[in-house]
Amino acid sequence: MKNNFESAISFLPVSLNKMLMNISEEIKNKTYEIRLRTGKCIVLTTSEGAVFVDIERVTYVYSEDLYKVTVQEMRDSFNRLCNFSVYSHSDSIVQGFITTSYGHRVGLSGTAVSENGTVKSIRDVNSLNIRIAREFNGCADEILDKVFNGSLQNLIIAGPPSSGKTTLLRDIARQISSGRLCEYYKVAVVDERCEISPVSDGECKCDIGPNTDILSSFRKADGIMCALRTLSPELIVCDEIGTSEECKAIESGLNSGVRFVLSIHASNLQELENKPQFRILKQSGIDWKVVILSSVPGKIKEIIEMGEADVQNGCPVYGREYLHPVRSVY
Repeated sequence: MKNNFESAISFLPVSLNKMLMNISEEIKNKTYEIRLRTGKCIVLTTSEGAVFVDIERVTYVYSEDLYKVTVQEMRDSFNRLCNFSVYSHSDSIVQGFITTSYGHRVGLSGTAVSENGTVKSIRDVNSLNIRIAREFNGCADEILDKVFNGSLQNLIIAGPPSSGKTTLLRDIARQISSGRLCEYYKVAVVDERCEISPVSDGECKCDIGPNTDILSSFRKADGIMCALRTLSPELIVCDEIGTSEECKAIESGLNSGVRFVLSIHASNLQELENKPQFRILKQSGIDWKVVILSSVPGKIKEIIEMGEADVQNGCPVYGREYLHPVRSVY
């Protein structure tokens, strides 16, 4: 069975795959992004910084004589990533990514093809950023102990890119579905980008728990409403909430008594408070717990509890003063 690193590079042509497979297991385990650029060397983003890949070695120091990805290798990589069917992936390509069957998200850079001011496709792809998806069973233990405390809660996980938000969401769904809170709660995962739990031929490729339903490739707002109408979930898990439409669907679920675990891109509390979607969720009148992650994947920087709002002229009023720090962890 392929490990995370091997499955992440499995679509690459033989020349690039072989080069990357020669890397030591120690560096593979520290790598969370693999960047390919036409005419440039391969760069690994690791927990210890950038690593440059050559034919038979890796180095932490850049030099011009390192192996460079050719135009043909980039073209072959993109075609293989699409399973030689670019059209079938057109919706996600327009958004700048493709998710592999193993759940690894590959970001794309190239030339936009526009029509009436709207991007319709990307051509001449010249850069691929492979973000390695990993399962870390038990990584959410601290959150489950300190935030959930034996019962379902509404939770927002905020953190910068590559801070482990999706990995934590996956483990939270798995554990809550598996009876961690002394009951096998019904969990629905709305997985718009097929990252939390990729599904291939109807089978989930990650352990997401025995009482979890996966709605793959649904727009989040549509997936939430579909889950509410047909799956009677007790908890809905979503990644990267960003629009008012999604917030409206979440409010519908909250009003139905469903709990939510969500993630939002934000590096700190101030940045989170400036997010429009966060303001909307605060105004729902529902108590939320907030976990702020550090730049180190999975590391908790702060846990915050949103208290009840004061009321002025019949309307709830929220502000920084109504966010009560529970504790700072480490």
